[in-house]
Amino acid sequence: MPRLRHSVPFMLLCLSVIAAPLSAVAGESVFGYTYTADTMPKGEQELEVTLTQRWDKEIGTYNATDALFEYERGLTDKLQLSVYAQGMRIKSQDAFPLDTNGEEVYPLDIDLTRMAGYKAALKYNFLSAYKDPIGLSFVWEVAYWGYFPKVDGAKTKQFSFEPKVIVQKNFMDDQLIWSYNLALESEYRKFPEGGSENEFSINHNMGISYRFARNFYAGLEGRHHMDILNGEKNHNDFFLGPTVQYSSKKWYVNATYLRQLDGSKAYTGYDVDAAIYPSANSRYHLEEDTKNEFRIKVGYNLD
Repeated sequence: MPRLRHSVPFMLLCLSVIAAPLSAVAGESVFGYTYTADTMPKGEQELEVTLTQRWDKEIGTYNATDALFEYERGLTDKLQLSVYAQGMRIKSQDAFPLDTNGEEVYPLDIDLTRMAGYKAALKYNFLSAYKDPIGLSFVWEVAYWGYFPKVDGAKTKQFSFEPKVIVQKNFMDDQLIWSYNLALESEYRKFPEGGSENEFSINHNMGISYRFARNFYAGLEGRHHMDILNGEKNHNDFFLGPTVQYSSKKWYVNATYLRQLDGSKAYTGYDVDAAIYPSANSRYHLEEDTKNEFRIKVGYNLD
């Protein structure tokens, strides 16, 4: 994949942390972005590391790696607790336009690695996709971000609450798995230099995966995201791509590639004649998003 050399050492370091103990029973998670409805049995514990590489903002160079470390525990057979810590690595040069006064909106030269924030979530399974006609779960997630990983890693104070509903349907004796997620996220963001903003986002994730050989799955995932900032529609985007998974009794690994196919035009309020950004007529949203994302996820059980 192009332009990944700046983030490869960071990704390898994160993977090395989990490589040694990769030997216990893990739960099944056949998608990279889409949640499934099942929960861990009471008392079981699992660790998961998710590395997401994001690149290409149409101009300059932009490479970002998000490293998400997750601990899960089954509190009951239907209630699961998850806690997360996220790190980030951003390397960018001339990837953002100037404003109408010729000033930088975001730094043109970014090179940073830091912890971004923390999350906690409770997931309750009402119906099992393996025992009932359809699987149904709800997730309640809270998060705090000290830095803003979506764009330039700038310092901020962001609090968010995100309830999710998960619907899952299995077919062909669980050989074919379909899952849909609806997430409604409310964010409050306070900037160090003063000022604040409220953002509300609507997220749709959907995936379908087929077990084509023992322990191997392959499928397709889609993601649609829309933001409402301070009461007005801010941006939207749509991603689609393939996902593959290997699941054994002891561990699993998933790889997913998403390509942005459509989105709101980026930077329409900026100077389109500025040399650093010659066109604002892109079909993609590239302020907070990139054209490409690649995610690898590895999980194992502690018991």
